Amino acid sequence: MPIRVEENMDMVEVAKAVNKEVKGAGGRILEETYKSTGNEALDTLAFLHLLEQLKTQKRSGWIREGVSSAGSLISDHMCRMALMALMIPTTSERPLDIPRCVMMALVHDLAEAHVGDITPVEGVPAHVKHELEEQAMDSFLNEMLGGEGNRQARERFRSLWDEYEARETPESKLVKDLDRLELALQAVEYERSQDVRTLHPFFTGSIPHLEHPSVRAWGETLMAERRELWATRGRADEERAGLNGAMVGSKHDGPSV
Repeated sequence: MPIRVEENMDMVEVAKAVNKEVKGAGGRILEETYKSTGNEALDTLAFLHLLEQLKTQKRSGWIREGVSSAGSLISDHMCRMALMALMIPTTSERPLDIPRCVMMALVHDLAEAHVGDITPVEGVPAHVKHELEEQAMDSFLNEMLGGEGNRQARERFRSLWDEYEARETPESKLVKDLDRLELALQAVEYERSQDVRTLHPFFTGSIPHLEHPSVRAWGETLMAERRELWATRGRADEERAGLNGAMVGSKHDGPSV
């Protein structure tokens, strides 16, 4: 029987139609997304159990670079970002909804509980990654939290995740800045504790894009600390070469958020 592929199918649906396995982070074959049992209590419990994946799944980049034990988990990353958001000053000239930033930091990688931490080097096109994450969120919110008792939670999660993905508000831009800086912080910590020497791309892909003045200032201090670390190990030239001219905020050409 011929395979039927509809015009309005997305890439993930096409893969399923031709009996091709759908893969997430690290080439892991993804299970089918959750379908509601019709029992709101059981569906809610399924969501609560799903959150464990954020506590057990490791960030893919560190695994790829052979970081020993790769202790940085998805939930670790989001938790530090949330605490960093609480440290951001807000003024009448630069207003920010800090509680919303904290919540957004805790939600922005929620889809990774199903798809894992898909990184650019895995060769997954950006639109396919987004489709996988969108389908995961749809399952979480419509199948696990689809009951009337979870209406407010469902609306909250959807609003925060969509806002972060759109990257149009000052709050979503700040949270993206924190996402980038947290990555650089963790990289320096692994360089210090494990003497890893292959993490330059984690800096060149993050620090040049920092926008918020406070986050930029943290980034400048962090990169000065990194320079000193590499210099004390006799590798100052290697550190400069690895950055290839990348500087904090150098690729941001608009007004700060």
